Amino acid sequence: MKIKKYCVDTVQEGMLQIKKELGPEAVIIESRKVREKGFRGLFAPVKVEITAAVDTPVRQQPVAAARQPDRQEERLQSEISELKQMVNQLVSRQQKQNIEEKGPFYRWMQRLIDNDVDPALAQQILTEIHEDFAAENALSDEVVELILQKKVREHLRTADVPDTSRVLTFVGPTGVGKTTTLAKLAARFALYHNKQVGMITIDSYRIGAVEQLRTYADITGMPIEVVMTPKDMTQALERLADREIILVDTAGRNAKNSMQVSELAVFMEALPAPETFLVLSATTKTRDLQQIIAKFSKVNFNRLIFTKLDETETFGALLNVANTSNLPITYLTTGQNVPDDIENATADKLAKLILGVEQNV
Repeated sequence: MKIKKYCVDTVQEGMLQIKKELGPEAVIIESRKVREKGFRGLFAPVKVEITAAVDTPVRQQPVAAARQPDRQEERLQSEISELKQMVNQLVSRQQKQNIEEKGPFYRWMQRLIDNDVDPALAQQILTEIHEDFAAENALSDEVVELILQKKVREHLRTADVPDTSRVLTFVGPTGVGKTTTLAKLAARFALYHNKQVGMITIDSYRIGAVEQLRTYADITGMPIEVVMTPKDMTQALERLADREIILVDTAGRNAKNSMQVSELAVFMEALPAPETFLVLSATTKTRDLQQIIAKFSKVNFNRLIFTKLDETETFGALLNVANTSNLPITYLTTGQNVPDDIENATADKLAKLILGVEQNV
């Protein structure tokens, strides 16, 4: 890792130097205000000292002994995963047999499973339908499909952002599109709802992310604050006191890194009653989504956003997560265009996607 200190007049100047010398993947380790030493420092302007770092390739050294515990843990995790898979396969076979014995609804359960709905949840939904309509042997496919859509909607929660909400915060793992989603909503609030919008970014780890959001701010004329520490958050909010809505961007965190998530939680505590969105990719597997939700629970998110719906053909994972988390899905995004590729989530839209009735998102 290459580490370098910069002493500059402003944070923006430092960002430009860091990006130029270390590249857009550089991360900020520390920033503080300093004065020049000696008598001259009493009269000179205060400067900003920024410490930045970037990973550099290193030669691999023999670490067989050190990696032995990691390999044992990996083998254990692999064995647990195989056992879970075997159990799921046995349960799935029994579920199929049960539905087959109950009549003509088996292929509808299979349709849900083919669209990545959890087999246990698919069986539950079809069992509910069977209990309600067992006597109706002559139901047409069209009618069954409508009944199935209704049952799927009952297992979903959607909710718009309340008009009284002022601070909206976006958290989540790396690479899911938090910054782009924030930019879409900022433009929508400003252009379509005539709101005075301000932005805060605490994603100072990636120089490229700060520059991306600053570009959006310059284009739209919205003020933006770059917050380096939790203590800076109060001052940033004060400078945006005239804004009707404040959108807060955060750095992507690895859900498996509890320290990173805990650091993010400290920032979140400085925000006044935010609506906090966990941003998830629709391309992520159900098991990984559930792990992300569990790990990010420290930041007390209360809503979900699913991105990248245009990059997958099956949407059962959205139903699985909504059913187990009992959290509302508020927005869906389908591309990179700002502000167009985002829409409010509705149970009807989600049910059609999950059943494969609607593909063009």
